[in-house]
Amino acid sequence: MQTHPPETQSARRMNQHANLGDLFLIHLVNIALKWVTLNIYHFWGKTRIREYLWSQQSYDGDRFEYSGRGMELFMGFIKAVAAMIVLSLAASILLPQVGDMLDLAFILPVAAFSAVGYFLMALAGYTARGYLLSRTRWRSIRFAQGGSAAGYAGLALGHGLLVVLTLGLYWTIRRHILLQYKINNTWLGRTGFVYDGNGKDLFGKFLVSYLLTIPTLGLCWYWYMARDAEYVAAHTRLQNVRFRLTYTGGQLLWLRASNLFLSIVTFGLAYPWVTLRNIRFLFDHLHFEGRLDYELVLQSIEEAPKTGEGLAEIFGFSGSFLGLGRI
Repeated sequence: MQTHPPETQSARRMNQHANLGDLFLIHLVNIALKWVTLNIYHFWGKTRIREYLWSQQSYDGDRFEYSGRGMELFMGFIKAVAAMIVLSLAASILLPQVGDMLDLAFILPVAAFSAVGYFLMALAGYTARGYLLSRTRWRSIRFAQGGSAAGYAGLALGHGLLVVLTLGLYWTIRRHILLQYKINNTWLGRTGFVYDGNGKDLFGKFLVSYLLTIPTLGLCWYWYMARDAEYVAAHTRLQNVRFRLTYTGGQLLWLRASNLFLSIVTFGLAYPWVTLRNIRFLFDHLHFEGRLDYELVLQSIEEAPKTGEGLAEIFGFSGSFLGLGRI
């Protein structure tokens, strides 16, 4: 009987099956309905896009599913707006009074608003990611995120202060501390992802990019981002499955520059094309080594969040299927 070489037996790929025409049609319908509903349809439109994209992506022959609902996004947004109004009113009343008492009438309110704003942005990113994972299924097993959103936001704020104090030099250390928190709290059913990376390993490359920022007009950061992504993939695993990313800084620069050009010349209508280009780029360079023991991947018993992404909508971003976040 013919046997495959070990590399063929162990290698698995993510595949993209989406059709540009189908996605473009969904996008056009979403634009029209947003106009008609004064943008209220935005939440249902986002859900429709995700349902299509998830269903057109597969791993090891099985496609993903998205189970989120537009009403969940809408209600999450309404709750977040109400909470922000209450916080803004309380801050506008209390902070000036405290500032006057301490003779810090200007500095204290600005510092407090900045700290609270940054905390809320980190909170928004983590909760949005948790919602998105909870609505993603593969082989009927849903993803999940544990940990504490407030704990993550506090971690982001504290280490963010160190970034400011070190004029940005602490950034890569902070990034991998936060990545470790997020990835180690990510689950497929009851099987957890593991990340053992450390920003100190990349500090030398980061410092070179830091020093070359002005001479290269910032272009050196594309090479650093490629190395950083390669490192993160190599230090992440799920059971016996390990990950590998192979794109270069030049390939990443070309992708970003060409996507920007397409978006500008089409006045944003190239969104479906740009989206598929990003996904295909990632899948073309993402490799899996090893195979899951499916018998050990059991459904999560944790309760999924009822709503999500409200705060993320307010701050202008939301979760990403690819696990990429701003914070």
